Amino acid sequence: MNKEGGNQTDLIKEFHDLKDSYNSMKELYEKEISGLRQSYEFLRKSDEIFKTAYMTSPDSININRLSDGLYVSVNEGFTKIFGYTEKEVTGKTSFELNVWFNPDDLKNLLNEIETKGKVHNFETKFLSKKGNIVYGLLSASLADLNGAPHILTILKDITETKKTEAALKQSEERFRSVAQSANDAIITTDSAGLILGWNSGAKNIFGYSESEIMGQPLNLIIPDDSQIMHERGMKRLESVDEKHVIGRTVELIGMTKEHVSFPLELSSSEWETSEGKFFTGIVRDISRRKRTELENKVLFEITQGVTTTSNLDELLKLIHHALSEVVSAENCFIALYDLNSGLFSFPYFVDKYDETPSPISSAKSCTSYVFRTVKPLVLTQKIFDRLVEMGEMELVGSNSPSWIGIPLQTPSRVIGVLVLQNYEKENVYSENDINFLISTGSQIAMAIERKKAEEEINFKNNQLQTLNAEKDKFFSIIAHDLRGPLSAFVAATQIISEEIKSMSVEEIEDITNSMKTSATNIYSLLENLLEWSRLRRGGMDFIPVKLDLNAIVNECINILSESARKKEIKIETYIPEGTEVFADNHMFETIIRNLVYNAIKFTSKGGIVKIAAAKKDDIATEITVSDTGIGIPPELKNKLFQLDEKTSRPGTDGEPSTGLGLLLCKEFIEKHGGEIWVESEQGNGSVFTFTIIQFNNRVNEN
Repeated sequence: MNKEGGNQTDLIKEFHDLKDSYNSMKELYEKEISGLRQSYEFLRKSDEIFKTAYMTSPDSININRLSDGLYVSVNEGFTKIFGYTEKEVTGKTSFELNVWFNPDDLKNLLNEIETKGKVHNFETKFLSKKGNIVYGLLSASLADLNGAPHILTILKDITETKKTEAALKQSEERFRSVAQSANDAIITTDSAGLILGWNSGAKNIFGYSESEIMGQPLNLIIPDDSQIMHERGMKRLESVDEKHVIGRTVELIGMTKEHVSFPLELSSSEWETSEGKFFTGIVRDISRRKRTELENKVLFEITQGVTTTSNLDELLKLIHHALSEVVSAENCFIALYDLNSGLFSFPYFVDKYDETPSPISSAKSCTSYVFRTVKPLVLTQKIFDRLVEMGEMELVGSNSPSWIGIPLQTPSRVIGVLVLQNYEKENVYSENDINFLISTGSQIAMAIERKKAEEEINFKNNQLQTLNAEKDKFFSIIAHDLRGPLSAFVAATQIISEEIKSMSVEEIEDITNSMKTSATNIYSLLENLLEWSRLRRGGMDFIPVKLDLNAIVNECINILSESARKKEIKIETYIPEGTEVFADNHMFETIIRNLVYNAIKFTSKGGIVKIAAAKKDDIATEITVSDTGIGIPPELKNKLFQLDEKTSRPGTDGEPSTGLGLLLCKEFIEKHGGEIWVESEQGNGSVFTFTIIQFNNRVNEN
């Protein structure tokens, strides 16, 4: 190959290399051109998007020149929020438009932009064209437009949000004000039972301050015996979402800081946030309401007690039980004043240490002081000591640290005093207790008076029934027992009248003896009837005198000797010589005569009747009348001294009997302060025994 050929080859190769380089450069250029075109297209489209976003954004967007603050451009959002069109603001400053509510905020904004180059979430207030306040959340940054610095500002209208927040804050303040001023406790807890809200009402009710209770478990205000129930309720709410309490008002028991339990009323609600479930309860202390209900119940029970109890003792027991439901009344007594005797009696007395006292004057006792002053008295040691020094009072019975006396006053007078006392604690009785007992005292007094009047009426009714029974007894005696001997007497007189001319002396003697017996029985019966009638009508004088017992007994035996002789009954006396009794002569004779006559009547021929007397003790003589007669059946023995029971039976010789003689004996013996009883077995005779006060003691009593 020649030299020219070699050069040509080199040129061709160089040409191809240049061509390849050209093609590579061309390809690279075309790629760059394409990229530039794409970048231009992106910028163009981005500019259009920015312009669209700029113009259609609901937020206010405005551009101001940094050098003088003139508005360059505003969007539609600016117009809607502030009321100015772009034409109205272009070339003007915000000072000229008076847009800023507080111009100092603009100065602070510009200082921060110049320092940091931007501002984020700057909150301030503006004025619209109409003068309305606009709350805005502003973000701004510096931008270079046409070689000059500008401020691009985006403002979000938060006016409605601020109004809502203000309304919410106002509502919260109102709620807080109401909650704090409410008498009821308003308590908020989380689902774990920790206390998150505590108003002044809660402090007043439970005693804990807000700083003491916040974050503490709710169990702190729940009594120990109610905590298990509370924990179960909370678990049920959490596990099965049971709303057995939510939205309802329920009664529960709460506990104060001083560990005092009290009834409460709870209304609760549940609410939930992103942080979990919460519960708000409105708690009302219903102690006063419950106490009022209980006090009314007690007053009702006392009032009703007059009709539901059978006697005064039962009524007083009911009153004590009723009072115990409200106040401390373990030790309680009622003292009633008797106008006639001037003494206090104690129909009801329950005390831990002292026994029921006998009726006493108690001139300087605490009870007497309340009665005299007609004022309730809560007695402390200090008050007691002062009254003792004044000579107004002295200690009667055991001393107690808590004592209260309430006068029992009817509309007409004070009838007595109600006393409650506690031996264990001081200051047991509160002001509420005092007021309750004062209001109850008059009810108790009237209830006692009504019951006493009722018992008096019942007593009168019983007396009337007794008198009616006695009247019936009289009629029975007259109709039956008196008619028999009278009929026999009339029959005997008729026989004599019609047949005396044909009768022998012996026959006439028999009839006259029969007439004598009938007349004697009639006389004895009439005498007993008259005695009984006089005694019952209060027409019989009671004049006890000194009597020789042997003389009285012998006189009665003489009167009854004929009856004893006919039945061949021997009468024996065993009375020490000189035995004296102090008794009404007529009544005592009647007692001896009736007892001896009954012994003769129910003793068969050949029997014995004994009369004995012995000194029983220092105050009485015991007298017995015994016989060897037919005795008394058991069913009859228990009825002998009862007026409304029929006890009459014929004697061993058919002698009539009314049972009235034994009733007279009982009445006359009791008139003398003694008593009578009988010991008897059917077929083995009877022993009637009675006591009578001895002469010396009767004199001393009088």
